[in-house]
Amino acid sequence: MTMTATPVFAQTPYFKATSLAAVTACTTRAPTATASLAAANIVALTAVSTNGLRIDSIQVQANSTAIGATTAAQLVQIWMWDGTTAFLIDEIAVTAQVPSATAAAFVAEKFYTNPILVPAANVLYCSTTVTTTASTTALQVIAKGGAY
Repeated sequence: MTMTATPVFAQTPYFKATSLAAVTACTTRAPTATASLAAANIVALTAVSTNGLRIDSIQVQANSTAIGATTAAQLVQIWMWDGTTAFLIDEIAVTAQVPSATAAAFVAEKFYTNPILVPAANVLYCSTTVTTTASTTALQVIAKGGAY
């Protein structure tokens, strides 16, 4: 008996942005239980999905209310939550950058050759290692991919 694989494709594109403006720094890399996520300053990036998500890239972008605010050097942490515990799965470096009305603000996008597969009922979370403020060091994190 010959078996053939049937390819599975995303049903819809997925694009979700989360603000890290006025967020206190996360000071851990350890697995974090659901009850401790808020206290550890780990915030939801994606929502729970029925059939799962494929994340092809994550973009981090400065988005303070002051156009010339310098970005603080820090890490944006990406966490996979399995329903009971969040596990650190990636970190994206943010560099200090001075934007202006004619110089672009910080932006970095990490492309995954092996996409992040978020199973049904799981969620991606994010955090930052340096406390941000809305008017100076605010960031946004954007997950891009497909929903199944």
